[in-house]
Amino acid sequence: MKRIVFGLAAVAAVASFSIAAQMKAQTPTSPAPKTVAPSMTTPATPAKAPEAEQDPFAPQPAPPLPAGMTGSDITDPRYKLKPGLYDSGEAAIGMKHLAFIKKPDAFQINATSPDDPAVIKTLEQLGVGDIAKMSKSRQMVIAQLAFANSDFAFQGNHLFQGNFYGVNIYDISDPSKTSLLTSLVCPGGQGDVSVYRNLLFMSVEMPNGRLDCGTQGFPPDPPPPAEKAKERHVPSAQKDRFRGVRIFDISDIKNPKQVAAVQTCRGSHTHTLVLDPNDKDNVYIYVSGTSFVRQPEELDGCSGQTPDKDPNTALFRIEVIKVPVASPQDAKVVSSPRVFIDPRTGALNGLNNGGVTTRVPRNLQTPISATTSRFTPLSDWRLGHVQATGSCWTSETRYTPNALMP
Repeated sequence: MKRIVFGLAAVAAVASFSIAAQMKAQTPTSPAPKTVAPSMTTPATPAKAPEAEQDPFAPQPAPPLPAGMTGSDITDPRYKLKPGLYDSGEAAIGMKHLAFIKKPDAFQINATSPDDPAVIKTLEQLGVGDIAKMSKSRQMVIAQLAFANSDFAFQGNHLFQGNFYGVNIYDISDPSKTSLLTSLVCPGGQGDVSVYRNLLFMSVEMPNGRLDCGTQGFPPDPPPPAEKAKERHVPSAQKDRFRGVRIFDISDIKNPKQVAAVQTCRGSHTHTLVLDPNDKDNVYIYVSGTSFVRQPEELDGCSGQTPDKDPNTALFRIEVIKVPVASPQDAKVVSSPRVFIDPRTGALNGLNNGGVTTRVPRNLQTPISATTSRFTPLSDWRLGHVQATGSCWTSETRYTPNALMP
């Protein structure tokens, strides 16, 4: 059993603020006080001190349990497990903890305070603007996320650990003596990986990704004008930015070489490797992007408009990358299937029952899935999921998956 430390997504802050807003809205208001005429002896009301910024990551009280639920069982051995980053308590059945390996130093932020220069540097590399307006706790969490582990891939005696900062490759021929073979520093998150023969594929979504795997990121844009401070801003176009799927040749497992970098409009939050039994010369990568749509000045043809404004929007689709196994440097996007189209109406956002809105919920803009699952030996059926919504796909060719049912 291997411990994995998960980074907190910034969306937790949204939930915290929402809860606080609801609690405030439900608080009964007191009757308005009677007006008192001013007099020479009435002391002036002291100015109210500004409220301290609420910590979005502060522990929240547990909500009441639904009817019929009893909660934790205090006799369960997990009940009294102590928390900890490297020394947390353990309870297991049916498995044995063989080894625990910390991330290499290059994949650690090595900062314990949000005032550490390393935190500010990391946030700047991620393109976070106006850091001073972000709470200290949020600064720390977002900076740590830039070094978070993501998905595993396995091949033979090798384990590939994806990370927002690159990939670590381990020798697991003796699991109890797992050893690090290679650290590939290549920032850009999310870092989900898959392997086929001598090729390693890695998803890149964050705006600090560079074509050359550089760690310097890009300078943050200047703060927007006050009247536009609450609007969502897309980072300015950069010719060296990379968001999509990287392809590495790992013939020499200790010296991976990037042989291709296929750009997509929203980057790749995750991807799925798909084989075609009738096409031995190519493999296919189904790409799921969930981040912002980049500017067309950065990648031609990208549009973040809703379908009613632009039928070629980069929302509500996946990308299919065709990779020639013998010449992976020729990999390219060959289709952008509209897997959520409503066959009755032709609406591209078929899972968005609320209709087209000016602000489309992100979970309905694109599939968000760690993998897709095969249901037949010929790999013609796949299961994807869109946060809380599942869908089943089929395809006559690997270019054109179609949703059968949501």
